[in-house]
Amino acid sequence: MPRQERKKLSDFNVTKVEIEDAFKKLFSDCLQHNEQIKDLNVIFKIAITNLSLFPNFNLPTGSTYKDYIDRWIHGYSEALKNIPSEKEASPKLSCSDPAIKTIVQNVTKASNAEAEQQNSHHNLFMSAENIQGNLLEEYINKNIRPLDWYWCAGNVLRAVDFCSPKGPVLLQIKNKSNTENSSSGAIRIGTDIKKWYRLGTKTQNRVKIPDYKWEKLNEIINQTVSKKGLKASMNEEDYQNFLATVAKKNSKIITDK
Repeated sequence: MPRQERKKLSDFNVTKVEIEDAFKKLFSDCLQHNEQIKDLNVIFKIAITNLSLFPNFNLPTGSTYKDYIDRWIHGYSEALKNIPSEKEASPKLSCSDPAIKTIVQNVTKASNAEAEQQNSHHNLFMSAENIQGNLLEEYINKNIRPLDWYWCAGNVLRAVDFCSPKGPVLLQIKNKSNTENSSSGAIRIGTDIKKWYRLGTKTQNRVKIPDYKWEKLNEIINQTVSKKGLKASMNEEDYQNFLATVAKKNSKIITDK
């Protein structure tokens, strides 16, 4: 296996004109076989204004900027082929810790069979939690693509999940207020990338309850919309209906293994 190097597009000693020319050729070739990637042309026009938006890739030693761009295009293409709602879950890579089962079983006074069922249910919940972020992006894309917003699928832009050329506006999506790791937060420092999260928490009668942030997302999206009569109106009920439809259609989207 050839040695790999971590590369960003700005590491190559080439001009933006050279990058644009290479993209036009490689994108045109790929588009002939996969019309689905047509949105990447708009995303590229946003990214080329600030090369730091391009992600880092592991590339074979000696790769050129054309190899980088080819990888960038095909990464986006592969992401669109693997829509989250159509995927089948893979079993987790590590085994469950028997000690956890011992604690839960003795606290709940469960039989061996009941404890095994509890463990399976736990795995189902964890599997669902692992995929929900991707399903959230798919739901948002379904609603805002008609409003000329673009899904930056497959890590096509660093720390950016959606973009609008009207600005441009860059948007990072998180499911919860506490799900951002330090690396993605650091990437956003000094940029104009907006951040939105779906689920916060508020207190009502001394009880913690969900506090959904859909109105804030709709506001961000609608600031760029100029199509008469069209606007974003995403909400939690509609999102939950989307998830229910996905789960009924694809029961293998989560696993208890």
